[in-house]
Amino acid sequence: MNINDFIERNNIAIFAKADLKSKTFDIIKRDVELESYDLFQQLILFGNTDSLCESIDGQILPRIWTQGNTKCIVCKPNNEQLVALFYDNNMNATDNYFHAKELNLLLKEIF
Repeated sequence: MNINDFIERNNIAIFAKADLKSKTFDIIKRDVELESYDLFQQLILFGNTDSLCESIDGQILPRIWTQGNTKCIVCKPNNEQLVALFYDNNMNATDNYFHAKELNLLLKEIF
């Protein structure tokens, strides 16, 4: 499976990969609207790779944020990259946690 397949199959609206060495983001946005763009703006658009790293420092991964039905999970598939996934769903917290764990495992296989 490649990144585009992963994004399509898992209904990811925005995929943001942070390269920790070059301190840059690669962003893929599908033609899918999110209920809220606040998380994307705070973590990626108005942030940087250092602030994203700091936001997960000492946290159990994947790290999950929610804003209404919009979810963001941050995974660390390897030591050089972080990946932030933005999507909408109405899963309860428990189901979303297990969904995030699955996405994290898939990302580790891809990278």
